Amino acid sequence: MFTVGPSLFGGERDPYAASVVALLHFNGTNGSTTFTDQISANTWTANRGTPTISTAQSKFGGGSLVIPDSSPSAIRNTNAPVLLMTGNYSVEAWVYIATGSVTAFYATSASSGIAVTVGGTTVSHLRGTDSTIATGDGGGALAGRWVHVYIGRQGNNNYVACNGVMVSSAGNTSTISGTYSYTEVNTGFTGSGTAGYVDELRVTNGVCRYTSSFTPPTAPFPNP
Repeated sequence: MFTVGPSLFGGERDPYAASVVALLHFNGTNGSTTFTDQISANTWTANRGTPTISTAQSKFGGGSLVIPDSSPSAIRNTNAPVLLMTGNYSVEAWVYIATGSVTAFYATSASSGIAVTVGGTTVSHLRGTDSTIATGDGGGALAGRWVHVYIGRQGNNNYVACNGVMVSSAGNTSTISGTYSYTEVNTGFTGSGTAGYVDELRVTNGVCRYTSSFTPPTAPFPNP
């Protein structure tokens, strides 16, 4: 097992750049519906609801993805699967919760998938038929502040971290082949909407970046 330190951030080159399959900074004009992925093969569009770029909240760069509190919203990659889910992976993002819970990333196949959800005081790593395989205490109420969330898989070990603290790991042997992937900000998978924001989403295939506690990023993720 290995841990990658904070030298990945602050503009230095990512040694796993070739394995990054999605990277969205969510910057842009307030109200924009353009969601630029630094991986040019990906095309993200609004899948339901009214997701937009917002300048009301951001961790880095002045913008983030927002879901209004009137309905659940999602953006979906319309070009190709992002997370194949057949081996090791890492998913990480900054999340700001106003109320309820936030699904920062959800990749799905025909009948199952993987997700990272944030709500209350916990961060959860879901896999299979939307079942929680690892969950951990995020260190107090998570609403009203930016928190860095991470899920990873190495072999049959699955990890959850909040603000750099590895809060859980659990075994799971399931293999899932993803058909679509999309980020989602709502009260779970099917609930009514909640105001929340996602910034700096990065997905890495084939690499479990962290297996122990680490220092969260202090700058935007470097582009591949």
